[in-house]
Amino acid sequence: MPDLSRSALAIRASVFAELAPRIEAHARAGGDLVALHIGDTYLAPPPGARFARVEPGDTDPALYAYGAIPGLDALKQAFARTLVTAGRGPRDDVDPARHVLVGAGATHAIFCGLRAVLEPGDEVVVAAPFWPLSVGVVRAAGGLPVEVPLTSRLYEDPGASAAAILERAITPRTRALYLISPNNPDGYVYGDADLRDIAALAVARDLWVLSDEVYADYVYDGAHASIARMPGMDERTLSAYSLSKSHALAGARVGFLVAPERVVALARRVATHTVFNVPVASQRVALAALEAPEHWMDGAREAYRGARDATLAALAGSGVRAFAPKGGSYVFVDFTPVLRGRPLRVLLESAIDHGVLLAPGDGCGEAYSSWARLCFTSVPRDRLMLGVARLRRALEGDPS
Repeated sequence: MPDLSRSALAIRASVFAELAPRIEAHARAGGDLVALHIGDTYLAPPPGARFARVEPGDTDPALYAYGAIPGLDALKQAFARTLVTAGRGPRDDVDPARHVLVGAGATHAIFCGLRAVLEPGDEVVVAAPFWPLSVGVVRAAGGLPVEVPLTSRLYEDPGASAAAILERAITPRTRALYLISPNNPDGYVYGDADLRDIAALAVARDLWVLSDEVYADYVYDGAHASIARMPGMDERTLSAYSLSKSHALAGARVGFLVAPERVVALARRVATHTVFNVPVASQRVALAALEAPEHWMDGAREAYRGARDATLAALAGSGVRAFAPKGGSYVFVDFTPVLRGRPLRVLLESAIDHGVLLAPGDGCGEAYSSWARLCFTSVPRDRLMLGVARLRRALEGDPS
């Protein structure tokens, strides 16, 4: 038989593959499982941004035909306007026609952007811990991810130089840096000093920067800033955003990349040959979400902040270690103190038996095999507290 692609084989399967048999057994037994593993939200999207309300009936033929390949002009304009008005975007002059790529979710937009700037075999330094899909997306785009533990070190030592930590991994083959802020999974938010430090490194070593900012609307301590605004960075930064996170539209699959015109022009070619056009119905829902009143997002932010605080309080005294996330949707939990030589998988399987599911930390980096990601936005507060209580019983070895 012909060989399979070695580069595709290097892409990891689901981070939950090893836990799947235990999850399936729990389900067959009729067990209740509090799902704290997926980065989603229990909130419904803004009232005007729901499929049933976008087009009553099925009379609009545009919903069933191919759409504009670069995306709906109104959607790109609304997104650019949102970034500029909020003052947190990568630049003050976001031109929707030249700088904005519409993707089938941020995952697709990031892939198209990376594919536009990477040659096969280029190294991409990925700050760890990272979003579990990021290294696979880098590989799919032809790059070779190089993991560098960073944000966990910056939590432990706020005075450490982010650039000095990253620079040790840079080689002549390094083409780009990949950062997430607020970070998935530990919620670290890069401050101005961090970003200036990393920007100077990128300029000095002539690197692209993929700045994943999909959680930019959910910062609880401090403020979000984009590295593209640092000196010399506007023409070498690709900034990614997602309505999955900002407006509870994960199922609609609409994301954006804001990048220099020459990157967007090439990334659109890649997008054309992967999804052709993002579904029109999804783009209309996304447009409605961007036009929704700001109080919806303000309410979501406060609900998430409360969920974060309640999670940290519920974990206190359990023996585990966790940094208070400055933003995002997760608490990244270090179980090293309670494992007592056991592999994390044993504990996570026990947690499933007790009725709660977390994401294994090794999907966020090789250095995090004793950590796990807990999403505090995926279920309502009462279910969240039930899930953490079940986790604590698993930690205590309670068979009930």
